[in-house]
Amino acid sequence: GGGFCRYATDRQWMIPHFEKMLYDNGPLLGLYADALALGGDALFEGVVRETAAWAMREMQHVDGGFFSSLDADSEGGEGKYYVWRRNEVKQLLTEDENLVVETLYGLDKPANFESKWNLHRYDAWRSVIERLSMEKHTADALLASAKQKLFVAREQRVRPGRDDKVLTSWNGLMIKAMAKAAVQLNETVWLDAACRAADFLRNNLWHNGRLMATWADGRARHPAYLDDYANLLDALLTLLQAHWREADLRFAIDLADATLANFEDSQQGGFFFTAHDHETLIHRPKPSMDDALPSGNAVLARALLLLGNLMSNQRYVDAAERTLVWSADHVRHAPAGHCAMLSALEDHHFPPQLILISGPAALIGEWHALTRDGYKPWRHRFAIPNDARPTVGSSGPPLAPPYLPRMMSADDRARPIAYVCSGLSCSLPIKNVEGLKKALAQ
Repeated sequence: GGGFCRYATDRQWMIPHFEKMLYDNGPLLGLYADALALGGDALFEGVVRETAAWAMREMQHVDGGFFSSLDADSEGGEGKYYVWRRNEVKQLLTEDENLVVETLYGLDKPANFESKWNLHRYDAWRSVIERLSMEKHTADALLASAKQKLFVAREQRVRPGRDDKVLTSWNGLMIKAMAKAAVQLNETVWLDAACRAADFLRNNLWHNGRLMATWADGRARHPAYLDDYANLLDALLTLLQAHWREADLRFAIDLADATLANFEDSQQGGFFFTAHDHETLIHRPKPSMDDALPSGNAVLARALLLLGNLMSNQRYVDAAERTLVWSADHVRHAPAGHCAMLSALEDHHFPPQLILISGPAALIGEWHALTRDGYKPWRHRFAIPNDARPTVGSSGPPLAPPYLPRMMSADDRARPIAYVCSGLSCSLPIKNVEGLKKALAQ
């Protein structure tokens, strides 16, 4: 059925705690999409496809937002929805399908969970195929048909409970992952799911220039925290690289402006976890260290650097720099606990490559695809159609990258044009595919 359970309960990583959480499925989906960019891998591709399908099938509200989690228990028993009896599997499958499943998933071994079997891979798929003396295409087909039959049968069981709150921060993580996976495997339905989730947050959790943290039963609640703003801004910048939408750029700039106005420590740099008008606490945290998730300050620093470079807005870059200066002593004291902040520091010292492509919407796709080849995390690419119209955000500036010329000849508007930028410096216009390929190879 796809998706990752929350953690393992044994040293062998065989038995999970069966709860499934949005906040780790999002980053894991993105991680496996990145792994695929390094090179094709059937197991990793299966993980990406199954996790994305699970997120849309079981975790997405009809209007687009993603729910929070699935319980471990159903009918009062932990994992009851997921585990199997050996005879139950045998009755559902053909002899050959059962042979493949029991060999791959350990049904030929002793029960591993309360006299039942939690399906667990004991060996690599290639080794199983060789042991069974099967052709790969035959074994692949048998496994696919067996999994489909087991899935259909499992659908008849009583489902685990679902926490149907929509949390802004966690949705940002899943939106980013779905956009990355959509680009990597060219799956437009995943991109649509990410866009619908972004629209849901903008329509339901953004009110009067402020973000809300949770939504449930038709109502948004609780002023948002730093992680909500940071993860959503990061997600929107990833989504813009997959598919340019002016509403997403406008939302991203509004979020950045609201974060600077309501969370930044104007004296020391960095951003507080709570807004300036939040209720008074015994201690007002300003986290720099990674926890279960990367720190909001680190995520925001990277996002502000990218947005500042994209929009040629020094104000965002300066805020990111102040965050890095403030966090320096913390990073030196515990570098292993500040991996996300170290990534932000790297972005500051070695500005990522920024590729801007403009042109007719029907023609820029081929150029955009050229920029996506391989795993190049230092490269950000935006394909902006000619018909994208600059609009004005809450802070006033036109919402279109200033490098893109406003006045072009009819000949130039009829074809794609690219700019390769580093920091706030950009190349001359590149007007043919060969020139773009040469620039990308440097």
